[in-house]
Amino acid sequence: MQETSYLEIKNYFENIVNQSNYLNDFVGFFQREWANRTASVTGLQSPSLTLFKYKLGFDGPEQNTIAVRQIGFAIMFNDIKVDDYEAQYKAIDVAERFAKKVLARVNYDNHLESHFLYNSFIKDSVDISPVELSATDFGVEVFFNLKNKQLLHLDPNDWKDIEKVCL
Repeated sequence: MQETSYLEIKNYFENIVNQSNYLNDFVGFFQREWANRTASVTGLQSPSLTLFKYKLGFDGPEQNTIAVRQIGFAIMFNDIKVDDYEAQYKAIDVAERFAKKVLARVNYDNHLESHFLYNSFIKDSVDISPVELSATDFGVEVFFNLKNKQLLHLDPNDWKDIEKVCL
């Protein structure tokens, strides 16, 4: 297990979009980025993968701290007509299939020893739900957890009140 960072997770999902043959756009963790992209001249290209949750917690015994990250992303279709319920249902159905493809890629990378996600994907933590962001934006939201080691090592050089000796 390797340590992981916020930016590494963001870049990983952006790369998934860039390498996929079925996703057309990516939005990072900020709501204002979503708002700016959807309001831009080019707009947000459907389907898109949007990261919207990143939560870090810690688990494990004193000498072996494990980081548990909850990741949330959505596969979204936008600009679906307000009164076209069949198109809305279809968007949710297709988004669910695409979300499973993304999770299959995460699972694949989870089994590569050289990958930073190696042995970190907690498959039974996956939760997929339909989502309606507005009257024209539909898809699914996905939550899952990653676990990996995370050192909580105190560096005395970071503190004025701790002696500069080995801990």
